[in-house]
Amino acid sequence: SFVIADLITPQLNKPISGGEFTFTGATGRGACGLDIGNLSAGVSSSLFDSSSQWVPSDLPDGRYVLDDPVCKGICVQIEYKGSTAVFPVDNECAACDIDHVNLSTEAFLILEPAGGKNGLATNATITYLFCNS
Repeated sequence: SFVIADLITPQLNKPISGGEFTFTGATGRGACGLDIGNLSAGVSSSLFDSSSQWVPSDLPDGRYVLDDPVCKGICVQIEYKGSTAVFPVDNECAACDIDHVNLSTEAFLILEPAGGKNGLATNATITYLFCNS
């Protein structure tokens, strides 16, 4: 059996200041194997364990999902210009560091209705946490 490296737990509940967020119009299934939500986030590849295995899910369609801690009930809280929003992680952002989150378009517009500068918003505080916390 494989030992999965838990790369997200050490980052939980530790606010990262000076963070940034972007957006993508991604659709379909994200890196976790789940459908990309209208309000969701893609996070740094460094938070995914490259040795994670695909396992059958208990979803009605029986699809396979990635057995990685970052795909199991993790959310990202973003504080920006006096607003705070929390979005579930369902995708990976290969170009992102841990202080950079790539949001769905709708999620981005909740925090930055003006669209930001070329789809980039800076000086945000990013905190990874369990969605039920």
